[in-house]
Amino acid sequence: MYFLEKRLKALSDKTRLKLIALLSIRPCCVCELAEVIGYAQPTISRHLQRLVEAGFVAYERRSNFQIYRLSPADKEAENLLTMILKDLQQQKVFSELKKALSRADKRQLWEKS
Repeated sequence: MYFLEKRLKALSDKTRLKLIALLSIRPCCVCELAEVIGYAQPTISRHLQRLVEAGFVAYERRSNFQIYRLSPADKEAENLLTMILKDLQQQKVFSELKKALSRADKRQLWEKS
């Protein structure tokens, strides 16, 4: 019960929902996510850590970059993400985030690492 509560709390924040929407498009580094959402990198990192702890997101280190991606830890997390993304992808904000992410693309920096 505690883990479900932790997951639902992680999904109850508007910024974390935007992060999930962005990570559904492609893996991203913190600097890209911060640029798109408009918050400082430490703030974005804290939000991402909550999503990691809830079992929705995983990350890997590439040189100086922390690369985050959607990676449901189990079937429950996968089902919750599927439900959330189905709704998010139909909202206008999703297309706006997608455009902003394409402008903030820094993959050439971390893919070489």
